[in-house]
Amino acid sequence: MKRSRVLVALIAATAASPAAATDLDAVRKLVSDSGAAAAPGCAVGAFKAGKPLFVTASGMADVEAKRPLDGDTLIYAASVSKQFTVLAAATLITKGKLGLNDDIRKYLPELPAYEVPVTVQMLIHHTSGVRDWLALARWSGSDDAATFTKAKALDLVLRQKATNFTPGTDFTYSNGGYLLLAEIVERVSGMPFGDYAAKAVLKPLGMKNSVFMNGARPEGKVAHGYKPKDGGFEIRDTYPLISGSGGLMTTINDLARYEYDIEVGHKVWTPAVSAIMLEPGRFTNGELAVRKPSLQAYAGGLMVGERRGQKFVQHSGGAEAFLYQYQRLPDRRLGIAVFCNRSDWNPVEKADAILELIEGQILAPNTASPSGRYYSDELQATYDISTKGPALTAAIASPYTTKGAPLSFTLAPDGVYRGDGMTLKFTDDRASFTLGTDRVRGITFTRLADGG
Repeated sequence: MKRSRVLVALIAATAASPAAATDLDAVRKLVSDSGAAAAPGCAVGAFKAGKPLFVTASGMADVEAKRPLDGDTLIYAASVSKQFTVLAAATLITKGKLGLNDDIRKYLPELPAYEVPVTVQMLIHHTSGVRDWLALARWSGSDDAATFTKAKALDLVLRQKATNFTPGTDFTYSNGGYLLLAEIVERVSGMPFGDYAAKAVLKPLGMKNSVFMNGARPEGKVAHGYKPKDGGFEIRDTYPLISGSGGLMTTINDLARYEYDIEVGHKVWTPAVSAIMLEPGRFTNGELAVRKPSLQAYAGGLMVGERRGQKFVQHSGGAEAFLYQYQRLPDRRLGIAVFCNRSDWNPVEKADAILELIEGQILAPNTASPSGRYYSDELQATYDISTKGPALTAAIASPYTTKGAPLSFTLAPDGVYRGDGMTLKFTDDRASFTLGTDRVRGITFTRLADGG
């Protein structure tokens, strides 16, 4: 029997039990839009000890054609792709063809010689200071990431005469760093990155429908992305077609095969590769590369550490109309994937709710939304925070307030809200947040009781 048939049989057998059927109904409710007959939604999978508990979906991959999402729908994976980029690099590292501590100019000699050499490990852990190619593309005049080529992106990053900070001394999430990592894999392997990733990672994992893009979208059962507009939805397939920082098109059923290899198969996730994937980054002074107040550090394309009282291995992702959460609780051998093709839902909240449908109320309490009133004594300012999907706005009241637009932020894949050069990071309990820029860091706001 083919592996895909075995997978379907496992799903069917699991769903046949009354408990699983009840859970599945509750899961579907979490990702259903009761306000629209034909709307985008989410594809969901849960996996225990390498076997699928369920794969389900609600909503449309194509609203106009009324084509539903399902476990075999190809969905753009955005930054969830990064762990697969590191997997490709790790296969070369474990073979001795690439070194974690190698100066990347060994493979990219056209890169300027920075103040301190950037290593492969720094690219993986976002401690390199390499500038983000998506930001550079916008600032260079591009307003459509989907039309920006790999050659242009690479040229922009390689032209940068400095890094954001001394390499190895700070953490800044960088799509530019992962663009360079993919280029290094390409040069070391002697193959286009997507071809090598398919040969060394996707095919051995059995992810037969998944593909890394190289300038073009795949054909077939591909999901559109949608944003709300005028009481309906508009297609926003604006994601980059460049691989490395993103670029993976995958399905929930293919992620089931990925989970199997992590927990059981170990064809790609060997012990040596696992050590690379799960080792948290460190600064050159030896300190864990953690952006406080978070308790999670960046490892091999994955965030590792404690969140809401549990140990998580996870990564979120987003590209305007696509939002994702892929999380694993290693102590429980449980994985959950929530891939949404709409911009107005929070997949992290949905993944956590699905987790507790499966395991019970194991997560530490968390405010359902960061919305509320917060105060900073240092600024004598009150911020009224409101959120809608990944968007956050902060209306300001203080003795210095003049009429003006509120501050606007968008939730980034590393769990930080970003906007106009600013970062806003909540504590896990949403009791406070820190606000900062490159020039001013660590301004703390504390939630006011009963709205203040």
